[in-house]
Amino acid sequence: MTMIEIDGSYLEGGGQIVRTAIALSALTMKPIKIFNIRKKRKNKGLSYQHVACVKAVKKLCNADVEGLYVGSEELIFIPKKLSPKNFKINIGTAGAVTLVIQSLLPLSLGIDKSFEVKIIGGTDVKNAPTVDYTKYITLKILSRFGVNSELKLIRRGFYPEGGGEVIFKLKPSNIQKIDLVYHSKSKDVYGVSYVQNLKEDIARRMRKKAVDLLNKNKLNPNIKIEVSKGLSTGAGIFLCNDTIGSSYLGEKGLRAEIVAERCVNFLLEERNSNMALDRYMGDQIIPFLAFGKGKVGVSKITNHTKTNMWVVKHFLDVDFKIIEIDNGYIIEVT
Repeated sequence: MTMIEIDGSYLEGGGQIVRTAIALSALTMKPIKIFNIRKKRKNKGLSYQHVACVKAVKKLCNADVEGLYVGSEELIFIPKKLSPKNFKINIGTAGAVTLVIQSLLPLSLGIDKSFEVKIIGGTDVKNAPTVDYTKYITLKILSRFGVNSELKLIRRGFYPEGGGEVIFKLKPSNIQKIDLVYHSKSKDVYGVSYVQNLKEDIARRMRKKAVDLLNKNKLNPNIKIEVSKGLSTGAGIFLCNDTIGSSYLGEKGLRAEIVAERCVNFLLEERNSNMALDRYMGDQIIPFLAFGKGKVGVSKITNHTKTNMWVVKHFLDVDFKIIEIDNGYIIEVT
């Protein structure tokens, strides 16, 4: 079989190219070579988190792999038949556990039995979906269209120590045609304001500010408080309005009220597009849209979304049509 070659520096040139390509390679049993991995980034090549993603998929398809080490700018991945098994993977840093889950999710369309994986790393870190976003947005939306999975948070992990832990279960799935264009207009907002190894007052202040702003915008907030102990210290708030999500993490020197305000503002901005999906779910759904066909509405077309479309077309005979409408976009598989 001809090896598919993928330029890892395409567009934003991030780790998403590796995650999507590895998952689709395992699912279609097509060998790949990825070169120029994260070429444009300050720290080029694979990071700990990307190595963990490849190791997880490798374990499930008994792949032959070359170039699997931190800093590697070229990777060869030759998959065999998917063979689900339970396992544990420790990223070893605060690398995002949710991005490992992102690599595994498409495999639900090719497995014949369920498997469970314990993942240790960062659950709430910058530049990655938080564990709450993954559970209440990504997995919830995909479940509507036949992708069966479960995610349980054991403990949170923040930068730099990590130490968070989740248990992710993936079940055999059959993707259905996807039709999710416009937002439901729901006014209900679910949320969680959380702190670890910090005073509960910080979580309460984030919640109060978020509640005040959401009420002002005639929405109905239901935000719980979570206080925990763990190996790492951090805070954050997550909000979801049906199919739209928003997360914001606390930072040293950033007032709790500002954290909440930024989280609410992003949620409102995405909601005002009237599209079903926020910009981050817009790129995550692309591989599933390719298999299930149909169309989705997204608030913005990001480089991540364009990159995922480009990677998918290396493996599947599909094309994507982008239609600009009013305040958003419709992505349709053609």
